[in-house]
Amino acid sequence: MSKNSESILDTIPGLEPWQFYGPSTRKGDRASRAEGIRIYLHLLMKPYESISVRGIPIKQIKSVYVLADSTPLDFTSRCAIMDSIGNPNPLGELTIDVPESVIDPFVTVICIDMES
Repeated sequence: MSKNSESILDTIPGLEPWQFYGPSTRKGDRASRAEGIRIYLHLLMKPYESISVRGIPIKQIKSVYVLADSTPLDFTSRCAIMDSIGNPNPLGELTIDVPESVIDPFVTVICIDMES
C-alpha cells in the first residue's frame, strides 16, 4: 500500500474488461474539465515485454509511467485510418513497453495521464 495507495484510495472503477485484461482504477471524470484523467493499470502478473489498452482517446495521452517510482515508460498508439479522418479525438490502441527492470514481484501499477 505504501507505494500504490494512490491507485486504490479515492478511485472509481477504471476500464472495461475488453479494454485491458486486468484490474484498473481511475481518478478524474470526463464530465469534470477541472483536472485530467489518470488511469491506473494493476499488473498482477508479469507481462511479456508490453501491454495493450484498447478503446481510449489516444490524442489525449500525456504520459505513461510506473506509479511506485515515476519511471517513464515508452508507448505507441494507433487507430484505424477511417477513425482518424475527420475525428479530432479518435479512439485507438495504446501499447506500453514494460521492461523487466520496473516489474514489482507483488504488483506493478502503471499510470496513464490524460487530458480531459
